[in-house]
Amino acid sequence: TDARRAVARWYREELAGIPGVDVFDEPEWARSVYHLFVVELDERDRVLTALQEAGIGAGLHYPVPIHLQEAYASLGHREGSFPHAERSAARLLSLPMFPEMTRAQVGVVATELRRAVGASSPAVDTDGEA
Repeated sequence: TDARRAVARWYREELAGIPGVDVFDEPEWARSVYHLFVVELDERDRVLTALQEAGIGAGLHYPVPIHLQEAYASLGHREGSFPHAERSAARLLSLPMFPEMTRAQVGVVATELRRAVGASSPAVDTDGEA
């Protein structure tokens, strides 16, 4: 868990300020185990394809909201019944997350995500620090 939390911290640092990429905050009262590291963005499917083409193992874990799954069809919910859930399902993307992930690997994912959304790279100062 501590290793996953470190990876999540690195992701937050690397993804900060990328336009159009929303990273979820961890509430002060919570301590996530980061089974997944999920971001929210527009054009999720296009970005997913670009990441996969770059060799990044991003994916979709919950692409269909529960109210639209066949197992719950008898409840009578249709598209539009839960617009927030539907919007999230269309915008959420899971980035690679595993406890052995290195800071350099997180950096590669961030670079490719930045490229996929069309954002410029962060400025690097003369000391090589971002």
